[in-house]
Amino acid sequence: MINHTTKMVVRAPHAASKTALQAIYSPPTRYEQPFTGFRIAATDRAESVVAEVVSLLLRYEQHRAPRKRKRKTGDFQTFERQVEALVCDLIHSELARPDGWLAIELSNTALGSRDRYKSIAISKTLKDVLGYMATPEMELVKHRRGVWVPSDPSLSMLSTIRAGERLRNLIQDRQLTCADFTLDNSQETIVLKDTKADHNDAGSWLQYDDTDQTHKYRSDMAFINDALAEADIQYRPCPTDGQVVDTADRHLRRYFNNGSFQKGGRLFGGFWLNMSKMNRRGILIQGVPTVTLDFGQMNPRILYGLAGEKFNAEDAYTIPRLEEYRDGVKVVFNSMLHRTSPMKKKPRGSAELFPGHVRIKEITSGIIIFHKPIADLFYKGIGLDLLYKESQILVEVLTELLRLGITALPVHDAVIVAEHHQDQATTIMLAVFKKQTNIDGVVKVDA
Repeated sequence: MINHTTKMVVRAPHAASKTALQAIYSPPTRYEQPFTGFRIAATDRAESVVAEVVSLLLRYEQHRAPRKRKRKTGDFQTFERQVEALVCDLIHSELARPDGWLAIELSNTALGSRDRYKSIAISKTLKDVLGYMATPEMELVKHRRGVWVPSDPSLSMLSTIRAGERLRNLIQDRQLTCADFTLDNSQETIVLKDTKADHNDAGSWLQYDDTDQTHKYRSDMAFINDALAEADIQYRPCPTDGQVVDTADRHLRRYFNNGSFQKGGRLFGGFWLNMSKMNRRGILIQGVPTVTLDFGQMNPRILYGLAGEKFNAEDAYTIPRLEEYRDGVKVVFNSMLHRTSPMKKKPRGSAELFPGHVRIKEITSGIIIFHKPIADLFYKGIGLDLLYKESQILVEVLTELLRLGITALPVHDAVIVAEHHQDQATTIMLAVFKKQTNIDGVVKVDA
């Protein structure tokens, strides 16, 4: 069930921004792994470890600070859930990232608030449970306390935790693996994010009232997640840096942007999404190798469809006099869709794709002339609207494939399928694209 992949770094969260909608805490944007409180035991042996730790903590509590009155039923259930969440996430992290730590928010604000995104395990009493687990007598947790810098919150550090010696011994004694744990399917799969202040802002998670639309989105995600949970997906060994891949990590969430359920909507969360293209080649579905089928030139084709225009060019990014700089043209083209005014310099990630003498004005003018039928759609800030259309197409493609018994893993504007399903999946992808955009699409194998 497990194998090797890459590593991430720890950053502190950005402050939540204020909007008409209620802003929630901003989760850290890039850390090795967050503690979310949603990991649970999936097997009897994992449940037995959780039960043993619960018993240890109750005995320790009785010895160190006897309670004056017994916990209420609801409070005891929360206590058990907190222990399970900590034990399962700590053990899973130790197995999947032996040198890594879990980032955990322990501020009263983070622990005291309730919202649709948080596990019931995350409450103010979590600090007490963690404190007991981290004592020298228990040795269940190693805890590095976070640092808050009021003058510059960007320099703040979250608290981090990892399995202590006693918990690591339990891993060995019970021969636990990543397959002994899973994610609670009660967690919210539809995330609404606030508008980002800048490129470094992760975007706060917003509260929202459910509608028929959000119920439909959630129903789609439940179907997709249930189907992927039952699928035969493996990962063959490949040389990497010592990290491991948990192929049971398949739970997907759909993220919408700018406080709107018509902007963004991409899927995140599966183990394959953070892999390089090279490492994805190790994915096996039903025991056979896989291929990645990619929608080609998706944004330009969607634009032509929205404009009701025919798309006659062979390649949207091969512009006269800039033919050899196709990759750079693609970056500039897509940047022109997200911006609301002309660029004065080459956008991030494109400067190195052009020689110095090629000016941004020459590039953007060439794009506008070549794409005259859709020229009035540039600089309208519709990039996230196009991402929404892309995500709608991908969700429908996934749903159609999974209903036919074809396992498919989404990678933004592409899907990973078993080699023997390539032709059938391509046919469905093209049909859905035509249905959603009223224009022909292109699907290619992503080498």
